[in-house]
Amino acid sequence: MVEASTAQVCRQAAAWNCNWSTEEGTYQCLACALDHKVSSPGPDLTVFQAAKRRVVRQLCMLHIDPRATKPPLSFELLRATAEKPVTIGHADGLVTLDIAEGNPAQLEQIRTELAEPYRAPIGHVRHESGHWHWLVSVEPDEATLAAFRQLFGNEDLDYGMALTRHYDRPDDGWWRTTYLSNYATAHPWEDYAETFAHVLHMQDMMETARAEGITDTRPWKSFDELYESWAPLTVSLNEMARAMGNTDPYPFAPPAQAVRKMRFVYDLISRPAPSSR
Repeated sequence: MVEASTAQVCRQAAAWNCNWSTEEGTYQCLACALDHKVSSPGPDLTVFQAAKRRVVRQLCMLHIDPRATKPPLSFELLRATAEKPVTIGHADGLVTLDIAEGNPAQLEQIRTELAEPYRAPIGHVRHESGHWHWLVSVEPDEATLAAFRQLFGNEDLDYGMALTRHYDRPDDGWWRTTYLSNYATAHPWEDYAETFAHVLHMQDMMETARAEGITDTRPWKSFDELYESWAPLTVSLNEMARAMGNTDPYPFAPPAQAVRKMRFVYDLISRPAPSSR
């Protein structure tokens, strides 16, 4: 935490609307300091920076220091153009995101083209951070990796071929009985990243609901307590959106197998961070 006596405004306050503080002499806050490469400022970049701060805050609350792992978490926030497309993804701790999707029209166009029920900048940050978390918290631990494979499958499956098959296969809805999303079926890595993202969605939604007085549920002590409060909340949120003629904010219905995977991720991120074990 930054001591009040030494706190100063992050140097990205003006360019990125960053509202975090930083220690004197360090110039950048924790979230902004994770950036490896960033496109020129604009409203789309501001949207992604706000999403990244929210996710980094969650990691810190879970006692997961994104700088202390091997590899550490870092970001490339690049704006795609017709001449220079950007491939969203993760490689060895580096998350690459296309900030052009910070434009609502661009985001909705891609979401529609891919027939996705949900697509959002914060979803991208959480999903790709899930790939990093698998790399630093699942793969290095033999017991955790074995438990992962029992639930998610063997990650040795050729990733490139798996994605090709996924995009070539029409979505007939078969995944709804087992997975969180159609994309989660592509490969065990994607399944884990989707699950990681949903667990962070769940925790942030419940924390926000309590802060806003929407629910008076006490802080949860287990996955089951959290899920029991969160599931009806998603139904209420969706009904409120429908009352205004808007799309469901949480357009998912986790089946039993997906819930088991969510419990696995929840239990894993509730442990001490790898750097402190």
